[in-house]
Amino acid sequence: MANTRPAGNGAGKLWLVIGLMIAVFGIGMTLMTNNMNDKRIDEMTQQCEKDGGEAIVSKEKSFLSTSYKFECKQ
Repeated sequence: MANTRPAGNGAGKLWLVIGLMIAVFGIGMTLMTNNMNDKRIDEMTQQCEKDGGEAIVSKEKSFLSTSYKFECKQ
């Protein structure tokens, strides 16, 4: 027996909710990864300075993500 109710508005709302959940999850993961990378760069900088070197960190920020280039000169 086939479902007599058309899939019109209800199905569209479901896909909208699924899409929003994926977007929120993706943004949350991006922000969490950026935060973890900031902490890791700070730790690497402290370790480099403790070893007597000079830490050179270049940060390149885009819309939601950040790219780092790290170099420790002795």
